[in-house]
Amino acid sequence: MLSKETQTVIDIFKSINKIPRCSKHEEKIANWLVDWAKAHNFNYKKDKANNVVIDVPENKKENSPSIALQGHMDMVCEKEKDSTHNFSKDPIKTIIDGDWAKAYKTTLGADNGIALAIGMALAVSDIERPQLELLFTSDEETGLNGAQAIEKNFINSKMLINIDSEDEGVFIIGCAGGIDTDIELDLTFKETDKNYEAYEISLYDLLSGHSGIDINKQRANAIKLIRDLLQELNEKLKIKLVSIEGGSARNAIPKFSKAVILADTNEAEIKKITEEFIEKQKNRYPNEKSMKLEINSTNQKKQYISNTKDVFDILKDIPHGVYSMLDDKTPLTSNNLAKVETLQNTLMIHTNQRSLSENGLDKITQKIENTAKKYNAKYKSYNKYPSWQPDKNSKLLQKSIDIYERLFLSKPAIEVIHAGLECGIIGSKVDKIDMISIGPTIKDPHTPNERIYLPSIDKIWKFLTELLREV
Repeated sequence: MLSKETQTVIDIFKSINKIPRCSKHEEKIANWLVDWAKAHNFNYKKDKANNVVIDVPENKKENSPSIALQGHMDMVCEKEKDSTHNFSKDPIKTIIDGDWAKAYKTTLGADNGIALAIGMALAVSDIERPQLELLFTSDEETGLNGAQAIEKNFINSKMLINIDSEDEGVFIIGCAGGIDTDIELDLTFKETDKNYEAYEISLYDLLSGHSGIDINKQRANAIKLIRDLLQELNEKLKIKLVSIEGGSARNAIPKFSKAVILADTNEAEIKKITEEFIEKQKNRYPNEKSMKLEINSTNQKKQYISNTKDVFDILKDIPHGVYSMLDDKTPLTSNNLAKVETLQNTLMIHTNQRSLSENGLDKITQKIENTAKKYNAKYKSYNKYPSWQPDKNSKLLQKSIDIYERLFLSKPAIEVIHAGLECGIIGSKVDKIDMISIGPTIKDPHTPNERIYLPSIDKIWKFLTELLREV
């Protein structure tokens, strides 16, 4: 049985989930938030990047400094292979299953729609609290771009609670910075000189996960795997590569990949090699039990990539995973080989680097750029954003720890995470702002297995109401 407060949050969240809000398509949700503010007679601002800040007057608490509650309005739009969901128009189907909420064959969008719902529920509740600024940013998932676009004085609060972490009972006080790199490898094509058969190989249903939070969990990268499979097929059968693609988002470990090949052998022989390969990978990655591979005949292709060796080699040389560790638990620097696609005469490769260290970020990015140079490929690194350096003397942190211990008779964990949060950027724009990041428990964000633990929403509510009463 959900508490009244949790039910209110979930009801608002279900309304949010009716509105399309994939990254870079936040116009409808931003306008919906503005309409909500108008309906409640709250002042608001919306900038050109579709960031929205809603000013909520104090309630029963005068002469206290305002506090910002912050989350992002966009979501990672991923779905199962057999899903017919259209993210541009279909509502997310929010399903309550016991203590968990999930979606039907798609990402749920709790990352980070739940922050919007919690902030809005607090704004219309009768709790004692100071003035609130509900800061809802756009396009977080593809590079924190909404936060990057915020101008000075967009918010005035000197305290901010980011509601975008995914483990209740954990206070985040620092996060990695990041940068994206695009690589363009020129491809050359030749006409086939034999009557080859064409086959499409599809690798899918890998665990995937968040490229910051899950990068150290030994999850397979579908791009790396299909590259290794193609290399093995080439060594044994002398195949011809027509195209390769995989991955969908910068910050998601690739869940699927596929390639079209030409071969002058029968399908059974190809299947034998691929099945043996997949069994080896399942032994290598014990958690990837749902990994699947399909081979299907396709229309005959007359052209193949003649510099296939360069394709195989550059995808091998680009690092993926943890590059160095901060401690036994937390990655310091990593790279996600996020997406690859064959576009006419170009192989496009997209990566996302993260590091808690400016020097570490520069080093991993230089390694990737040097790999591009090695194969005479064009490259561009951009969307750099700063890390959030921890302040263990934060007054907001100390107050939060005291309240949490008093309410729940246990100590919260204090962590620095490898994922990127908007706090680093906001901190660079608002002088001397005191920040922490919290959130209810969300499992498998950025995947169709995403789900949120409902009792954790109640704990976040109790914590926030007490914190807002005391600050």
